[in-house]
Amino acid sequence: MKKKSCLLFVVLFSLFLVGCNATVTVDTHESKKPDAAEVLRLNNQADIFQWEGNILNTNIEWIDELELKEDKYIGEIKFNATKAEGFKNGTANHLPIGAKIYSVKERDDILIVKYDNVVKRYLVLSEG
Repeated sequence: MKKKSCLLFVVLFSLFLVGCNATVTVDTHESKKPDAAEVLRLNNQADIFQWEGNILNTNIEWIDELELKEDKYIGEIKFNATKAEGFKNGTANHLPIGAKIYSVKERDDILIVKYDNVVKRYLVLSEG
């Protein structure tokens, strides 16, 4: 009887130790703002530029339908890049160097760009 109790104790204790030693794996996914490489990988014809660390995209139908008022001049396009690796603040892939960038009164996530009598609206692409 004493041997059975000892054996039972050893087995239960061993199971307890094995159970406490089990490792649990948890997969986490981090959401971050898209960069030029990601946007151009999804659509190599996307008309984008980078401003203040954000990528902005145009030709978004619902943005063009909004009533927006130009607010303040905030800068201009300084660089052109044909590949995503060349993107930094002030870089565009379709806009000409010197295109003027303006904020809008109604929203913080939309900018207006003007050049050669052309007006385009760009949306800041958010985490996704």
